[in-house]
Amino acid sequence: MKNNKTFKYVIEVISVIAAIAVCMMSPTDMLSKQALLVLGITLWGVINLVIGLFDSYVVGLTMCMLWFVSGAVPIGTAMAGFTSTTWWLIIGVMGLGAAVSKSGLLKRLSLLSLKFFKPTYSGQLLAIVIMGVCIAPLIPSTTAKCAIMGALVLGICDELGLPKRGMGRFGLLMALWLGFNISGNFFVNASFQGYMVLGQLPAETQEIYNWTTWFIRSLPWSVTVTVLYYLFIKFFYKETNTKEISKEYIDEQFKALGGFTRDEKIVAAVMAVCLVLFVFEQQTGIGSVVVAVLAMCALSMLKVIGPQEFVGKTLWPLIVFIGVALGMGGVFSAVGITNWLVALLQPIAQGLTNPYLFVIVICLITYVVRILVDQVSTNVLLVSIVIPLAQGLGMDPWIGAVIVYGCSVVFYPTYVHPNMLICYGAVGGEENVDIKHALTADIAYMVVCMIGFLISVPFWQMFGMI
Repeated sequence: MKNNKTFKYVIEVISVIAAIAVCMMSPTDMLSKQALLVLGITLWGVINLVIGLFDSYVVGLTMCMLWFVSGAVPIGTAMAGFTSTTWWLIIGVMGLGAAVSKSGLLKRLSLLSLKFFKPTYSGQLLAIVIMGVCIAPLIPSTTAKCAIMGALVLGICDELGLPKRGMGRFGLLMALWLGFNISGNFFVNASFQGYMVLGQLPAETQEIYNWTTWFIRSLPWSVTVTVLYYLFIKFFYKETNTKEISKEYIDEQFKALGGFTRDEKIVAAVMAVCLVLFVFEQQTGIGSVVVAVLAMCALSMLKVIGPQEFVGKTLWPLIVFIGVALGMGGVFSAVGITNWLVALLQPIAQGLTNPYLFVIVICLITYVVRILVDQVSTNVLLVSIVIPLAQGLGMDPWIGAVIVYGCSVVFYPTYVHPNMLICYGAVGGEENVDIKHALTADIAYMVVCMIGFLISVPFWQMFGMI
């Protein structure tokens, strides 16, 4: 551990030297002095996001302040992400997630759905996947869903009599991952990262993508991933000689929950209204940010969540970093880096005119980057690069962004995705689940994810997006 920290300090020194070197370079026709200052400071930030010596929100705020102090951009431009509607939308969405997590509604809905599937191992695999996909647009927090549902999945494993560290327990873990984490990409509101990715797109593109548009244009990928990955789990992690879940077990779980609480009823009503308004945003003219923030305020007024949940359950360090990320595009555009990137990527773009090749290359790049960089940072860094690349190809930049977003869900090594660690711990950790199977499962997801995007190409062409 000590040697690892020493290595990080060495890289930190190198990053500072590299940043200063870039900042001191002579301006060119395409890169002004301000652009070089932004590039140098951003280079330092990117290296620090990779090595993780400092928290990401500290790195982000430091970049913002250095952009301003160096004279590269005004303070309003450097901090513009914190005034964007997307940033406030994410705050509202995280507040809704905190309310759902506290109320216990998620577990009740999940138990209710178990009644409609066979009480066998195969039946419960399907139940977990389907109920996860159905609940996804109702609850805007994959982390909360994974944490809450993990405990229920552990109980199902025990009730089915699955051998500890056997294939069946890992199969149910992956069903949990598909149903409650991967499904977060199917709907823009199923995870705060959907809004974060959307907020990085050009303003004219953001106007196109409401809840319905995102859902429809993601549908080929969503269906392909759900079906193929479910089949992989079902046949690759077969388990025989298992028991059936007794009716008494389900009844006991419901009895432990008790009757519908006041908070559950309020959250259910508020989330139902939110979903309707998200779906019909274009018809009503009421933006998602207004819906999410007012819903959070309503839940606060009705005492479903209080200051403690608002402060402790809304991941403020992450929200601060997202604010920086949402403003990066404006900073790059203001100093001319965006135009420079377009020119720089033009030779690459010429070789990616085939949309199928574009999909494969972006998928592979994202998979490699995710080994080193966390999911949020990957979505920030790669999306900012892919947007001008897609635009140079005459392609809807949402396509490049959503490919990065979908591929960033990879989870091996397990430390690269906190939600996988949460799922793994919730289903019993090392004592119950043999994590060595994760590599095979991750490779399978990579293949299925890429197939899903390749299948989407003709669909996107039909919409004139390519």
